[in-house]
Amino acid sequence: MPKLQDIAHLAGVSKATASLALNGSPRIKEETRRRVIEVANQYHYIPKRYAQTLASGKSGIIGVVTPNVESEFYGKLVRCLDRQIQRRGYTMYLALSNERLDLEEIAIQHFVGSDVEGVVVVPLNLPIHASQLQYLSLLRGREIPCVFASSFYEDADIPYCMVDLEEGSYRLVTHLLKSGHRKIIFYKGFEHATPTALRIKGYRRAFAEYGLEVAESNLIECESIDYDYAYTLTAQLLEANREFDAIIAVNDAMALGAVNSLRHRNYSVPDDIAVAGFDNVNYSRVSPVPITTINQDLDEISWGAVDLLFQQIQEKGVPVQKRIIEPELVVRESTLRL
Repeated sequence: MPKLQDIAHLAGVSKATASLALNGSPRIKEETRRRVIEVANQYHYIPKRYAQTLASGKSGIIGVVTPNVESEFYGKLVRCLDRQIQRRGYTMYLALSNERLDLEEIAIQHFVGSDVEGVVVVPLNLPIHASQLQYLSLLRGREIPCVFASSFYEDADIPYCMVDLEEGSYRLVTHLLKSGHRKIIFYKGFEHATPTALRIKGYRRAFAEYGLEVAESNLIECESIDYDYAYTLTAQLLEANREFDAIIAVNDAMALGAVNSLRHRNYSVPDDIAVAGFDNVNYSRVSPVPITTINQDLDEISWGAVDLLFQQIQEKGVPVQKRIIEPELVVRESTLRL
Protein backbone atom coordinates (compact mmCIF):
# COMPACT_ATOMS: atom_id res chain seq x y z
CA MET A 1 0.00 0.00 0.00
CA PRO A 2 1.62 3.30 -1.08
CA LYS A 3 2.18 6.03 1.47
CA LEU A 4 1.60 9.75 1.06
CA GLN A 5 5.32 10.35 0.65
CA ASP A 6 5.38 7.82 -2.23
CA ILE A 7 2.57 9.65 -4.03
CA ALA A 8 4.34 12.96 -3.49
CA HIS A 9 7.60 11.57 -4.90
CA LEU A 10 5.92 10.08 -7.98
CA ALA A 11 4.03 13.32 -8.63
CA GLY A 12 7.15 15.41 -8.16
CA VAL A 13 5.82 17.49 -5.28
CA SER A 14 6.39 17.80 -1.55
CA LYS A 15 4.45 15.69 0.94
CA ALA A 16 2.56 18.74 2.22
CA THR A 17 1.59 19.74 -1.33
CA ALA A 18 0.36 16.23 -2.09
CA SER A 19 -1.78 16.27 1.06
CA LEU A 20 -3.28 19.67 0.18
CA ALA A 21 -3.95 18.56 -3.39
CA LEU A 22 -5.72 15.36 -2.33
CA ASN A 23 -7.93 17.31 0.02
CA GLY A 24 -9.00 19.96 -2.47
CA SER A 25 -7.11 22.92 -1.06
CA PRO A 26 -7.56 26.09 -3.16
CA ARG A 27 -3.89 26.88 -2.47
CA ILE A 28 -2.81 24.24 -5.00
CA LYS A 29 -2.77 24.89 -8.76
CA GLU A 30 -5.27 22.88 -10.77
CA GLU A 31 -2.53 21.28 -12.87
CA THR A 32 -0.69 20.10 -9.76
CA ARG A 33 -3.90 18.83 -8.14
CA ARG A 34 -4.80 16.76 -11.20
CA ARG A 35 -1.29 15.25 -11.40
CA VAL A 36 -1.33 14.22 -7.74
CA ILE A 37 -4.84 12.74 -7.99
CA GLU A 38 -3.90 10.86 -11.16
CA VAL A 39 -0.91 9.25 -9.42
CA ALA A 40 -2.98 8.49 -6.31
CA ASN A 41 -5.67 6.78 -8.40
CA GLN A 42 -3.10 4.84 -10.39
CA TYR A 43 -1.56 3.40 -7.21
CA HIS A 44 -4.90 3.04 -5.34
CA TYR A 45 -3.80 5.38 -2.58
CA ILE A 46 -6.23 5.89 0.34
CA PRO A 47 -5.60 9.17 2.24
CA LYS A 48 -4.76 8.84 5.91
CA ARG A 49 -6.77 10.75 8.46
CA TYR A 50 -3.79 12.87 9.47
CA ALA A 51 -3.37 14.06 5.87
CA GLN A 52 -6.98 15.21 5.73
CA THR A 53 -6.49 17.01 9.02
CA LEU A 54 -3.36 18.72 7.72
CA ALA A 55 -5.23 20.02 4.69
CA SER A 56 -8.48 21.16 6.29
CA GLY A 57 -7.49 21.87 9.88
CA LYS A 58 -10.40 19.63 10.92
CA SER A 59 -10.41 15.96 11.85
CA GLY A 60 -14.03 15.21 11.05
CA ILE A 61 -14.17 13.06 14.22
CA ILE A 62 -16.68 13.14 17.07
CA GLY A 63 -15.78 11.13 20.19
CA VAL A 64 -18.54 9.26 22.02
CA VAL A 65 -18.00 7.59 25.39
CA THR A 66 -20.72 5.36 26.86
CA PRO A 67 -20.94 3.11 29.95
CA ASN A 68 -21.44 0.01 27.79
CA VAL A 69 -23.00 -1.29 24.58
CA GLU A 70 -24.27 -4.56 26.01
CA SER A 71 -27.49 -3.16 27.39
CA GLU A 72 -30.13 -2.62 24.75
CA PHE A 73 -30.64 0.99 25.85
CA TYR A 74 -27.02 2.05 25.49
CA GLY A 75 -26.49 -0.03 22.36
CA LYS A 76 -29.41 1.62 20.59
CA LEU A 77 -28.40 5.07 21.85
CA VAL A 78 -24.91 4.63 20.36
CA ARG A 79 -26.38 3.54 17.02
CA CYS A 80 -28.66 6.59 16.99
CA LEU A 81 -25.76 8.92 17.85
CA ASP A 82 -23.65 7.39 15.09
CA ARG A 83 -26.45 7.95 12.57
CA GLN A 84 -26.82 11.60 13.54
CA ILE A 85 -23.05 12.17 13.45
CA GLN A 86 -22.77 10.57 10.01
CA ARG A 87 -25.56 12.81 8.72
CA ARG A 88 -23.31 15.75 9.54
CA GLY A 89 -20.54 14.21 7.43
CA TYR A 90 -18.47 13.23 10.48
CA THR A 91 -17.09 9.95 11.84
CA MET A 92 -17.76 8.64 15.34
CA TYR A 93 -14.96 7.32 17.53
CA LEU A 94 -16.45 5.13 20.28
CA ALA A 95 -15.00 4.40 23.73
CA LEU A 96 -16.48 2.40 26.62
CA SER A 97 -16.19 3.57 30.20
CA ASN A 98 -17.38 0.17 31.51
CA GLU A 99 -19.27 1.97 34.31
CA ARG A 100 -16.00 3.52 35.62
CA LEU A 101 -15.26 7.23 35.85
CA ASP A 102 -11.49 6.71 35.54
CA LEU A 103 -12.00 4.96 32.19
CA GLU A 104 -14.30 7.76 31.09
CA GLU A 105 -11.48 10.21 31.85
CA ILE A 106 -8.94 8.11 29.93
CA ALA A 107 -11.31 8.00 26.94
CA ILE A 108 -11.55 11.81 26.96
CA GLN A 109 -7.75 12.07 27.05
CA HIS A 110 -7.49 9.76 24.03
CA PHE A 111 -10.12 11.78 22.18
CA VAL A 112 -8.12 14.96 22.76
CA GLY A 113 -5.01 13.21 21.44
CA SER A 114 -6.98 12.17 18.34
CA ASP A 115 -7.93 15.79 17.57
CA VAL A 116 -11.65 15.18 17.84
CA GLU A 117 -13.83 18.18 17.04
CA GLY A 118 -16.38 17.39 19.72
CA VAL A 119 -17.32 14.90 22.42
CA VAL A 120 -20.60 13.27 23.46
CA VAL A 121 -20.61 11.76 26.96
CA VAL A 122 -23.30 9.29 28.01
CA PRO A 123 -23.09 9.75 31.80
CA LEU A 124 -22.63 6.98 34.34
CA ASN A 125 -25.46 6.00 36.65
CA LEU A 126 -23.31 6.82 39.66
CA PRO A 127 -23.17 9.68 42.18
CA ILE A 128 -20.59 12.02 40.63
CA HIS A 129 -19.32 15.24 42.22
CA ALA A 130 -17.93 18.23 40.33
CA SER A 131 -14.51 17.63 41.93
CA GLN A 132 -14.35 14.29 40.08
CA LEU A 133 -14.80 15.89 36.66
CA GLN A 134 -11.49 17.67 36.33
CA TYR A 135 -11.01 16.05 32.94
CA LEU A 136 -13.62 18.44 31.53
CA SER A 137 -11.08 21.24 31.96
CA LEU A 138 -8.91 19.43 29.42
CA LEU A 139 -11.68 19.82 26.85
CA ARG A 140 -12.23 23.45 27.76
CA GLY A 141 -8.52 24.17 27.54
CA ARG A 142 -8.44 22.79 23.99
CA GLU A 143 -11.79 24.47 23.16
CA ILE A 144 -13.33 21.10 22.30
CA PRO A 145 -17.16 21.21 22.67
CA CYS A 146 -18.87 18.59 24.82
CA VAL A 147 -22.47 17.55 25.45
CA PHE A 148 -24.21 14.96 27.62
CA ALA A 149 -26.80 12.57 26.18
CA SER A 150 -29.61 10.82 28.15
CA SER A 151 -28.54 12.28 31.52
CA PHE A 152 -26.11 14.81 32.99
CA TYR A 153 -23.66 15.40 35.83
CA GLU A 154 -24.65 18.00 38.39
CA ASP A 155 -22.53 21.18 38.45
CA ALA A 156 -20.73 20.26 35.22
CA ASP A 157 -22.14 23.24 33.26
CA ILE A 158 -22.31 21.17 30.06
CA PRO A 159 -25.21 21.19 27.56
CA TYR A 160 -27.38 18.07 27.61
CA CYS A 161 -30.38 16.42 25.98
CA MET A 162 -32.51 13.88 27.84
CA VAL A 163 -36.03 12.70 28.58
CA ASP A 164 -37.77 14.21 31.61
CA LEU A 165 -37.10 11.29 33.96
CA GLU A 166 -38.94 12.85 36.89
CA GLU A 167 -42.09 13.32 34.82
CA GLY A 168 -41.79 9.80 33.42
CA SER A 169 -41.58 8.29 36.89
CA TYR A 170 -44.47 10.47 38.05
CA ARG A 171 -46.69 9.25 35.18
CA LEU A 172 -45.77 5.62 35.84
CA VAL A 173 -46.53 5.79 39.57
CA THR A 174 -49.72 7.79 38.98
CA HIS A 175 -50.90 5.10 36.57
CA LEU A 176 -50.41 2.45 39.26
CA LEU A 177 -52.05 4.55 41.96
CA LYS A 178 -55.09 5.12 39.73
CA SER A 179 -55.31 1.34 39.35
CA GLY A 180 -55.55 0.95 43.14
CA HIS A 181 -51.97 -0.01 43.93
CA ARG A 182 -50.52 1.45 47.12
CA LYS A 183 -47.60 -0.79 48.16
CA ILE A 184 -45.33 0.00 45.25
CA ILE A 185 -41.75 -1.29 45.42
CA PHE A 186 -39.20 0.75 43.46
CA TYR A 187 -36.03 -1.02 42.28
CA LYS A 188 -33.74 2.00 42.04
CA GLY A 189 -30.07 2.49 41.26
CA PHE A 190 -27.72 4.54 43.42
CA GLU A 191 -29.92 7.13 45.11
CA HIS A 192 -27.70 10.16 44.51
CA ALA A 193 -27.02 9.38 40.85
CA THR A 194 -28.87 11.94 38.74
CA PRO A 195 -31.12 9.50 36.79
CA THR A 196 -32.19 7.75 40.00
CA ALA A 197 -32.69 10.97 41.98
CA LEU A 198 -34.98 12.35 39.28
CA ARG A 199 -37.07 9.18 39.21
CA ILE A 200 -37.42 9.21 43.00
CA LYS A 201 -38.69 12.81 42.83
CA GLY A 202 -41.36 11.70 40.39
CA TYR A 203 -42.31 8.77 42.65
CA ARG A 204 -42.66 11.05 45.68
CA ARG A 205 -44.61 13.67 43.74
CA ALA A 206 -47.20 11.13 42.65
CA PHE A 207 -47.68 9.84 46.22
CA ALA A 208 -47.94 13.40 47.54
CA GLU A 209 -50.69 14.27 45.06
CA TYR A 210 -52.68 11.30 46.34
CA GLY A 211 -52.08 12.36 49.96
CA LEU A 212 -50.10 9.19 50.65
CA GLU A 213 -46.98 8.64 52.73
CA VAL A 214 -44.00 7.05 51.01
CA ALA A 215 -42.76 3.91 52.74
CA GLU A 216 -39.01 4.44 52.57
CA SER A 217 -38.38 0.71 52.81
CA ASN A 218 -40.10 0.34 49.44
CA LEU A 219 -37.35 2.39 47.76
CA ILE A 220 -34.76 -0.33 47.33
CA GLU A 221 -31.25 0.66 46.24
CA CYS A 222 -29.77 -1.91 43.87
CA GLU A 223 -26.06 -2.57 43.42
CA SER A 224 -26.72 -3.73 39.87
CA ILE A 225 -29.56 -2.73 37.58
CA ASP A 226 -29.79 -5.84 35.43
CA TYR A 227 -32.05 -8.86 34.87
CA ASP A 228 -30.31 -11.27 37.27
CA TYR A 229 -30.26 -8.83 40.17
CA ALA A 230 -33.97 -8.08 39.82
CA TYR A 231 -34.84 -11.76 39.48
CA THR A 232 -32.98 -12.64 42.70
CA LEU A 233 -34.19 -9.60 44.61
CA THR A 234 -37.82 -10.36 43.77
CA ALA A 235 -37.40 -13.93 45.02
CA GLN A 236 -35.85 -12.66 48.26
CA LEU A 237 -38.72 -10.25 48.88
CA LEU A 238 -41.26 -13.02 48.38
CA GLU A 239 -39.37 -15.41 50.68
CA ALA A 240 -39.24 -12.68 53.33
CA ASN A 241 -43.04 -12.28 53.05
CA ARG A 242 -42.77 -8.60 52.14
CA GLU A 243 -46.17 -7.08 51.35
CA PHE A 244 -46.32 -5.28 48.01
CA ASP A 245 -48.74 -5.10 45.11
CA ALA A 246 -46.54 -3.56 42.42
CA ILE A 247 -42.89 -3.28 41.33
CA ILE A 248 -41.37 -0.44 39.35
CA ALA A 249 -37.85 -0.97 37.97
CA VAL A 250 -35.42 1.63 36.64
CA ASN A 251 -35.18 -0.23 33.33
CA ASP A 252 -37.01 -2.89 31.34
CA ALA A 253 -34.36 -5.57 31.86
CA MET A 254 -34.97 -5.43 35.61
CA ALA A 255 -38.73 -5.40 35.05
CA LEU A 256 -38.43 -8.57 32.97
CA GLY A 257 -36.39 -10.19 35.74
CA ALA A 258 -39.16 -9.34 38.21
CA VAL A 259 -41.89 -10.69 35.91
CA ASN A 260 -40.13 -14.03 35.40
CA SER A 261 -39.26 -14.37 39.09
CA LEU A 262 -42.91 -13.83 40.04
CA ARG A 263 -44.27 -16.21 37.39
CA HIS A 264 -41.78 -18.93 38.30
CA ARG A 265 -43.18 -18.76 41.83
CA ASN A 266 -46.77 -18.97 40.60
CA TYR A 267 -47.69 -15.33 41.10
CA SER A 268 -49.93 -13.79 38.49
CA VAL A 269 -48.78 -10.58 36.77
CA PRO A 270 -50.65 -8.27 37.11
CA ASP A 271 -53.50 -9.84 39.12
CA ASP A 272 -51.31 -10.53 42.14
CA ILE A 273 -48.49 -8.07 41.56
CA ALA A 274 -48.15 -5.49 38.80
CA VAL A 275 -44.78 -4.74 37.21
CA ALA A 276 -43.56 -1.69 35.28
CA GLY A 277 -40.23 -0.78 33.71
CA PHE A 278 -38.55 2.15 32.02
CA ASP A 279 -37.02 2.81 28.54
CA ASN A 280 -39.41 0.86 26.24
CA VAL A 281 -36.72 -1.39 24.78
CA ASN A 282 -37.40 -4.88 23.41
CA TYR A 283 -37.40 -6.51 26.86
CA SER A 284 -40.74 -4.87 27.55
CA ARG A 285 -42.30 -6.30 24.38
CA VAL A 286 -40.84 -9.85 24.42
CA SER A 287 -41.72 -10.44 28.07
CA PRO A 288 -44.19 -13.32 28.65
CA VAL A 289 -46.41 -10.56 30.05
CA PRO A 290 -45.79 -7.39 27.97
CA ILE A 291 -44.50 -4.71 30.35
CA THR A 292 -45.83 -1.22 30.98
CA THR A 293 -42.98 1.24 30.62
CA ILE A 294 -41.88 4.78 29.79
CA ASN A 295 -40.65 5.40 26.27
CA GLN A 296 -37.37 7.26 25.95
CA ASP A 297 -37.14 8.46 22.36
CA LEU A 298 -33.50 7.70 21.62
CA ASP A 299 -33.69 9.13 18.12
CA GLU A 300 -34.86 12.44 19.58
CA ILE A 301 -32.23 12.37 22.34
CA SER A 302 -29.48 11.69 19.80
CA TRP A 303 -30.65 14.36 17.40
CA GLY A 304 -30.87 16.92 20.20
CA ALA A 305 -27.46 16.10 21.67
CA VAL A 306 -25.67 16.16 18.30
CA ASP A 307 -27.45 19.38 17.31
CA LEU A 308 -26.30 21.06 20.53
CA LEU A 309 -22.76 19.82 19.90
CA PHE A 310 -22.59 21.19 16.36
CA GLN A 311 -23.96 24.52 17.48
CA GLN A 312 -20.85 24.78 19.65
CA ILE A 313 -18.55 23.54 16.89
CA GLN A 314 -19.87 26.13 14.44
CA GLU A 315 -20.04 29.05 16.87
CA LYS A 316 -17.76 29.48 19.87
CA GLY A 317 -19.24 30.81 23.09
CA VAL A 318 -22.79 29.50 22.58
CA PRO A 319 -24.66 29.61 25.91
CA VAL A 320 -25.08 26.28 27.73
CA GLN A 321 -28.45 24.79 26.81
CA LYS A 322 -30.53 21.86 27.99
CA ARG A 323 -33.19 20.06 26.00
CA ILE A 324 -35.81 18.09 27.88
CA ILE A 325 -37.94 15.61 25.94
CA GLU A 326 -41.44 14.67 27.08
CA PRO A 327 -41.76 11.04 28.23
CA GLU A 328 -44.47 8.74 26.90
CA LEU A 329 -46.35 6.28 29.13
CA VAL A 330 -46.77 2.96 27.31
CA VAL A 331 -49.39 0.84 29.08
CA ARG A 332 -49.27 -2.93 28.56
CA GLU A 333 -50.66 -6.05 30.20
CA SER A 334 -48.26 -6.13 33.17
CA THR A 335 -50.30 -3.41 34.97
CA LEU A 336 -53.77 -4.06 33.58
CA ARG A 337 -55.91 -5.99 36.04
CA LEU A 338 -58.82 -7.95 34.60
